[in-house]
Amino acid sequence: MEQAVFISKTENLKYVMPQYSRIYFGNEFCEHLVPTLTELKQVLSFALENGMDFTMVSPYITDKGLKRLSLLLDEIALSKPDSEVVFNDYGVLRLLNSRYSMLEPVMGRLLNRMKRGPRLMMVIDKLPETTVDYFQSSNVNVPAMVQFLSGLGVRRVGFDNVLQGINVKLEKLSGSLYVPFAYITTTRLCLTNGCDDPEKEELVGIFPCQRECQKYTFYMSSEIMPVMLIRKGNTLFFENGDLSGNIEEQGINRIVTQPEIPM
Repeated sequence: MEQAVFISKTENLKYVMPQYSRIYFGNEFCEHLVPTLTELKQVLSFALENGMDFTMVSPYITDKGLKRLSLLLDEIALSKPDSEVVFNDYGVLRLLNSRYSMLEPVMGRLLNRMKRGPRLMMVIDKLPETTVDYFQSSNVNVPAMVQFLSGLGVRRVGFDNVLQGINVKLEKLSGSLYVPFAYITTTRLCLTNGCDDPEKEELVGIFPCQRECQKYTFYMSSEIMPVMLIRKGNTLFFENGDLSGNIEEQGINRIVTQPEIPM
């Protein structure tokens, strides 16, 4: 089982330990948090100096963000062309195929169509076996989807460690499992934006980013949720570090450890 560490900030290079052979770097949920070129160069240099593999992660993104991301991909293609790029936007995949064929595209966890709401665990023991199987499955169980991805050079897909467990059959693809933080949902309507401004208490929208998500984390509990919900910026997460199950038999051969909430 390959071991990777996911960092979203250069200061988190402190989490890199000898057991990790690969660094994941970037942000999957907000284009405002895509690293700068200077930050990317620092992490690439660290990976090269320590003989580590490198994976750049990218979010769903606007045309403006795509231009910024292209500058980073240029640098990766130049400095470490055997790297991976995780895409969570099919526009990014198109860009990779058209301009960066030397980089390995990896389908991100936002695109695997798994059901991930923790509330499901309150009723799952009352559901028929076929329904449970549906909630544990992914679009990569569909042959047409596998054919589509393979035709575009995708050989790896990402998964969250969902509470109901994963039941996939990866044959032509390989899987990466993110632990312990699993995302539930994400949006461009960042509810953290302006959270410390009383005048914005009743406002919800897409406003200029002040990176409040780097200062605040919200923890929410409910009697209909079996776990604590974590809101960080525009995304909801929960924590699940349980690695029991037959993940290797399903084709998952990489664990991506997130020492901190990846925002």
